[in-house]
Amino acid sequence: MTKTAQSSYSAPALTRGLKILEIVSKVPEALSTQDIAAELGRNRNEVFRMIAVLEAEGFLEKAGAGYGYVTTSKLLEMGLNAPVIKDILEFVSPMADEFSARNGAPCQLVLPSGDEMVVMKRWEPPLRMSISVPIGSRRPLEDSASGIVMLCAMNPFLYSETETRIQKRNPDFSVQDLAPYRDSLSQNGVLRFNSRFMAGVVDLSVPLVSLGGQLHGALTVPYANNTTCEASVEQIEAELLKIRNSIATSMLRA
Repeated sequence: MTKTAQSSYSAPALTRGLKILEIVSKVPEALSTQDIAAELGRNRNEVFRMIAVLEAEGFLEKAGAGYGYVTTSKLLEMGLNAPVIKDILEFVSPMADEFSARNGAPCQLVLPSGDEMVVMKRWEPPLRMSISVPIGSRRPLEDSASGIVMLCAMNPFLYSETETRIQKRNPDFSVQDLAPYRDSLSQNGVLRFNSRFMAGVVDLSVPLVSLGGQLHGALTVPYANNTTCEASVEQIEAELLKIRNSIATSMLRA
């Protein structure tokens, strides 16, 4: 079935239900029925019925104070059960555990999600200060080391779709913006990127691509100094390359 044929079908109620989940999941505080209705541009009573169904199905729940709604972990659980995500988590986790313990360095697994990156899992060294980003955090792909290495590792078709989404949000974005990062990755295999969110932090990141060419995500270490990491930048980069190469030569999913 072609993309054109697929787009000719519509299920308005389903679309609005999914939009409600998207709206609630992106806001840190609980949203009332009126808040959601206003954001959706729909009648409050109509939205109330949809929320009641989503709550009954376990996707939404009332906030602790009883005011408003928040998303549950059900969507995350469903996502973690997706074969492509289960594969990368099962493959990376033991290597990341060992990496963090041996080098005294935190690291995080980041996945692409449309034109954003989302933190899926993190590992932190025991008994040591570390820099970490909350699981579920989202940022534009083009604004972070993780997002940039994933953009650079995408196949042409996926990149074209992703670039279109980014440009709708950020018209100034261009493929030329990635040129210096592509050069750095081709030369070193690891991207060193001065964090745009925390002064003094250098993010060290590698794309995770399986043997079949499937982009699975990125593994990133937020490096500040020897307060947050026992190993040097060069040692951490060498370890990240080992993990990247292990996935590239051993993980079979296409």
